[in-house]
Amino acid sequence: MKILLLDDDIQTYRVLQEVAQFSNSEVIQVNDINEAKLLLSARKDIDGVVAEVRLNGQPTWEILSFMRRNEDIEEIPFIILAKELTEDEEAFFKHMKATAVMKKPFNPLEVFTEIAEDLKKKKGEEYVKEKFEAQEVNKPILKKIIEKIVNILKKIIP
Repeated sequence: MKILLLDDDIQTYRVLQEVAQFSNSEVIQVNDINEAKLLLSARKDIDGVVAEVRLNGQPTWEILSFMRRNEDIEEIPFIILAKELTEDEEAFFKHMKATAVMKKPFNPLEVFTEIAEDLKKKKGEEYVKEKFEAQEVNKPILKKIIEKIVNILKKIIP
């Protein structure tokens, strides 16, 4: 599974990428709205978009609006991860058909679960199974990765 991350926070990228590697997934971090539009238009392998409310001062709802108007990418799950969000902003994103709105700090597994559940509804269970190809897990490496995630979350959570 490939996730497009629209967030300039490197910690968010690291946390998501640590979890992504368990399922042969990849997180692609983009710091520019126009680059995100180009990637979404050109690549047919993007399975989900995760975005902060603003990216370098630009509102990421522009990407959500762009996606929902383009039939080739309108069904891609779109998740908002926000440090701060007013009730009006949350209602706006839900009105724009965001898949989920989550506040930081967040559980990275919830992000992947939301994307997988949305894809399952729209494209079926077999599609999701293909995207999450099972990997043989090396337990010592898994333990180190979980420790890294915990340490990153401790840095994010004041």
